[in-house]
Amino acid sequence: MEGHQQPQGRPFKAGIAAIVGRPNVGKSTLLNQLVHLKVSIVSPKPQTTHENIRAILTGDGFQMVLLDTPGYLAQPAHLLDQQMVRMVRGALLEAHLVVMMAEPRPPGDIEMRLIELMRVDQRPAILALNKTDILRNKAELLPVMDEYSRLYPFLEIVPISALRADGLDLLLELMVKHLPEGEPMFPPDKVVERSVRAMVADIVREEVYTLYRQEVPYAVAVAIDELRQADPQHGGKDYIRAIIFVEREGQKGILIGKGGRALKEVGTRARQQIEFLLGRPVFLELWVKVRPGWRKDPHFLRWLQEANS
Repeated sequence: MEGHQQPQGRPFKAGIAAIVGRPNVGKSTLLNQLVHLKVSIVSPKPQTTHENIRAILTGDGFQMVLLDTPGYLAQPAHLLDQQMVRMVRGALLEAHLVVMMAEPRPPGDIEMRLIELMRVDQRPAILALNKTDILRNKAELLPVMDEYSRLYPFLEIVPISALRADGLDLLLELMVKHLPEGEPMFPPDKVVERSVRAMVADIVREEVYTLYRQEVPYAVAVAIDELRQADPQHGGKDYIRAIIFVEREGQKGILIGKGGRALKEVGTRARQQIEFLLGRPVFLELWVKVRPGWRKDPHFLRWLQEANS
């Protein structure tokens, strides 16, 4: 593709698109649907994404780096929350295009705050009104779209259902349309800019959330303590030891379960996903440790980031 020109003379489009919105609005689901790969953790509870996750989508005449950001919080409660809010702000500064996701209802305090942040630098933005499948009458969208259009000069307003993949072809087409012209930033076969350790840690954490939706709150962190490929001590399987951190002793007991059965279930489900991700057999070993107040500990948060990088 000499000069990255399309046969019709269209220029090559390349840039970074940040997906922002309140917790549990569907950002990770949208990212995974767009790249047709499970890159980002998905959970029915908010605040599962603890970092900006980069996925690379390369198509006919474009390459887009998608940033899945943590859910934005109006009032961060602890250090981890503050760190996630900073990540959202950083993504807004870095992005060539912002995709702001919102539910199909009038904007709330978080949406207003995000609009204020975008207005500071006049970020080019598309509004994706998600979860439209829950509406009985699509006409309910009209006043919501009208209110948002008065609040910010959105380039486009697109109703979608990320869960059902409705409206995503149009959304992607419009995102590409508003990307700047540029050179590809990554090889065309690269789909994610994340370490294997980070993705494995997320898989384990997601299974904890899925199996313990009520019993264990979101004070859960996972660190990959060891990862050895084709380990001869484990029959040539990849050996992975992951530590699940909780804040209280009672949470540890719930996670391990009677006779270790609960933790074994987490391990079995996580191992199947990890093997699918890596395309090879895995021996997964899980440990649970208590670390009181880890979300407020900057040294632990830094160590956790390094362990999964």
